[in-house]
Amino acid sequence: MVFPSYSITQDGLPVILHHTGGKTSEGRITGLISSSHSSDDMELTEQLVEAGQDHDDQDNEWGDRRVILVGSGDMTRALAPSLLRAHYRPVVATRKPNRARTWMSQEVEVCTLEEGLAQGDLVVVAIPAIHHHTLPKHLFTNKIIVDISNRYPGETQKVSLAEALQEMLPEAQVVKAFNTLSAYVLEREELYCGREVPVCGGTTFARARVMALVRDMGMVPVDKGGLKNARTLEEIPFQFFPEWKVAFIVTGIIFAFFWTIKFFRSQICYNLQKDGDWDWGVFEKLPLSNTQNALAFTGCLLLLLCYIPGMIAAYLQLWRGTKYSRFPGWLDTWLKSRKQLGLLSLLTGCTHGCLAIFLNINWHQAISWTQSIYITCGVLLAAVMTILGVTSLPSVSVKLTWREFSVVQRYLGWISVILLTSHLTFLSILGLMRPLSCYFLLSGPQIMVPVCFLTLMFKIPLVLPCIDSRLTKIRRGYERHNPTDSDNQMPKLIP
Repeated sequence: MVFPSYSITQDGLPVILHHTGGKTSEGRITGLISSSHSSDDMELTEQLVEAGQDHDDQDNEWGDRRVILVGSGDMTRALAPSLLRAHYRPVVATRKPNRARTWMSQEVEVCTLEEGLAQGDLVVVAIPAIHHHTLPKHLFTNKIIVDISNRYPGETQKVSLAEALQEMLPEAQVVKAFNTLSAYVLEREELYCGREVPVCGGTTFARARVMALVRDMGMVPVDKGGLKNARTLEEIPFQFFPEWKVAFIVTGIIFAFFWTIKFFRSQICYNLQKDGDWDWGVFEKLPLSNTQNALAFTGCLLLLLCYIPGMIAAYLQLWRGTKYSRFPGWLDTWLKSRKQLGLLSLLTGCTHGCLAIFLNINWHQAISWTQSIYITCGVLLAAVMTILGVTSLPSVSVKLTWREFSVVQRYLGWISVILLTSHLTFLSILGLMRPLSCYFLLSGPQIMVPVCFLTLMFKIPLVLPCIDSRLTKIRRGYERHNPTDSDNQMPKLIP
């Protein structure tokens, strides 16, 4: 038999909601009530609301803020406190509730699967994917299921784990989320706050519900569309330094280049140019001296590579007269790798400094004024690069204002280039004009000092007021009209 249940609209008028049974899903008393707007109906409205108020107090306290966590492993133990901090009510549903209660907080409700899944429609399945087939399918009907599982390393599948779970539970809506975060991160609010969390799958409503949960937990949800995109999401945890790939390759090539030059100049050419038998003793310097020398010039060139692409981009914008024209692909990749190049420059420079202490300092010998300036510039350079490296870290940069960050990265950055130039110049002020080794091999300073001065020389025009003001206008949206613009230019914006 169908009974119409009573509800109230925003304007206070009664309406009829048909529902099967003796009470609605919210637990309110039902009865056959007319939808007319008489005074008798309004009196009955007040009586019904008062009768159902006490019964609903506990349910309305949490409303839709219950999140059912299936499983009692590390991810559940990490998610439960995070949900509590976000003012949600986590309910742990497990086959062994008595054991789970021993390590769960008293604020977290622990119950059986049947009891837990009956309390809400937002369910986080926090068990390994190999156990998904053991889930009781009939209990997941009309649920929004958040799949946080990842495949094991080395496994290959044609479909994602989330798609497989959706096939197992066709009456539910599976949404992929949280698989890019570890239990260690989820246990520490300072680590996960502000992090991006990709979300995909389910209906638009189901995805929006999960994204709201992510947002309430202090993270940034990123909508990745349908469930097929879960294949991409499940590959993210297995990526190996994707943003560092270019920087690592460039660093390796530069280090190999300078190490080879040092090897030929100090070991091979030395023996070729001397009379008599080969001096094998010079090869003993390979592990320490050659490595220290190669690290020094690798760090120097990496530092310059952080600022050269910015100058190229500035000259391109001045030439094109707009900031809306796309940069070439190689320049765009270079610009995106500047942070990684800078941190590797700091690493190689500091390693060079430590090795140089053991190689070059002789406390029983007076040093010249050029050596004093060289050492001073080197120490100051290390300090400035440390500041640049630390402020580029997300946990530090997020605490800085835009002006603070730009001043540090821009002005201290170019101060580091000036210190680098001084450091190299005073290091090799007497050796820059030495003859080439083996008739063709330049030394590290003979390569790097000209590069440093060329970098500064091309920077000087950009700081002139007449050019700097025009560049500032372009970066604020001004465009110089040019009827012969290339086809790859993006649509112009009116300043």
